[in-house]
Amino acid sequence: MRLTAKRLLNLYLARYQRARGHTRLLARPLVLTLEATNVCNLRCPYCFTGVGEVTRERSMMPMPLYRKIIHELGDYALLVEYYNWGEPLLNKKIEEMIRIASGRGCSTMVSSNLSIPLDQARAEALVSSGLAILGAGIDGASQESYEKYRAGGNLERVLHNMRLLTEAKRKLGSDTPMLCWSFHVFEHNRHELDQARAMAREMGVEFSATKGWVEGPDWDSGNEIAFPIDPPRERCRYLWTQAVINNDGLVSPCANSFYREDDFGSMEHVNFKNVWNNRNFQEARRLYRARNASGHGRGLVCHDCPYTIIWENYQRHLAQGLPKSSFDPVYTTNDWFNYFFSRRLAKRATSQAADSIDLQADSTPA
Repeated sequence: MRLTAKRLLNLYLARYQRARGHTRLLARPLVLTLEATNVCNLRCPYCFTGVGEVTRERSMMPMPLYRKIIHELGDYALLVEYYNWGEPLLNKKIEEMIRIASGRGCSTMVSSNLSIPLDQARAEALVSSGLAILGAGIDGASQESYEKYRAGGNLERVLHNMRLLTEAKRKLGSDTPMLCWSFHVFEHNRHELDQARAMAREMGVEFSATKGWVEGPDWDSGNEIAFPIDPPRERCRYLWTQAVINNDGLVSPCANSFYREDDFGSMEHVNFKNVWNNRNFQEARRLYRARNASGHGRGLVCHDCPYTIIWENYQRHLAQGLPKSSFDPVYTTNDWFNYFFSRRLAKRATSQAADSIDLQADSTPA
C-alpha cells in the first residue's frame, strides 16, 4: 500500500468518526470488499453459495462498475479484497482489476480455493498484477480430510497451483504476492494440522490455522484453537470503515450479510458516498447509540446482530462502573456466523417478499 497524505488523513478521520460514533461520515472506507464474482466451483457446507442459496444473479462484476468504484474510492482505500461468497479467480479479468487498484496505491488481497485449472501463464499474470496477498483455503493434508469441507475440491490440483505460483514468483523475481496456506480447523481435520504446516514450510509459503465456524454449537467449546476474529467490544468496523460491494453493485452492511433483501443501497445510479450516508447506513450506525430508538433501525439486519448486542451490553457494563476486564460478551464468533447463516432457514419458511429495506433510502441528518 502506498501511503499518501490523502490516505493518511482519511485513516485518521475514519478512526475518529468511528470512535465518536458519528452516523453521517465524511471519511471514505479504509477497506473495500468487492465481490469479483458470486460464482463458485465448490460446495462448502458453511457457505451460502456452497449450499446453493441464490439471492442475486450469478455474474462477474462488470468492469465499468469496478472502474467507477476505484475511481471514487481508490485514492482513499488501504486495501481491496476481491472475494466474499464466490471464487475470485473464476473472473478472467481479475488480474486487470488488481492492476488497476495496485496502480492507485492500494494493497490487494485474494482468498481462493485454488482448486481450478491454472497454468504457468496465468500464475505469472497473477504475480505480475501487483497482487499483495493470495490466501488459499486448504483445510487438510489429505484428500479425504480436505474434501469434507472443500466439497468438490482437488487437493493435488491445489498444491500443484501453489507450486506454480511460487515458481512464477521465483522466475519473475517478485516478493509478492505473499502466498498463505489458510487452514480452517475442524474436528475432522485437526489431526492433520502439523502435517499441513510441514507441507507449507516445504513449499516455502506462509501457514495460518484458525478455527472454522460451524452451523450450530461451536465444535471446540474449550477454545483450544482461536477464531480468526473475536467478538469486538467496539463499534462495527463494517459500518464505519469497510465497504462491501456485490457483483451487481448493491451494497451490503457487512461481509456476512448475504441476501439482497438485507442490502443497504445500490450504486446503479449514484456514487458510493450517497449510499454510504443514506438512511439505512445512518440508522444502522445509530443502533450503536440506542438499539431500539428507531422503528426503521429495528428492521435492519444489524439490529439483532451479536456485534450490535455486545456493544449495547458492554456500554451497560461500563455504565455500572464495572471494570472492562470483567465483561463477558456471551456471544461468540460462532454465534455471529450462525446469526447470518440461519437466515436462510427463516427465508425458506416465508415467501420471497419484496425488499424489506428501501435500497434508495434518502439521506437523513446525523
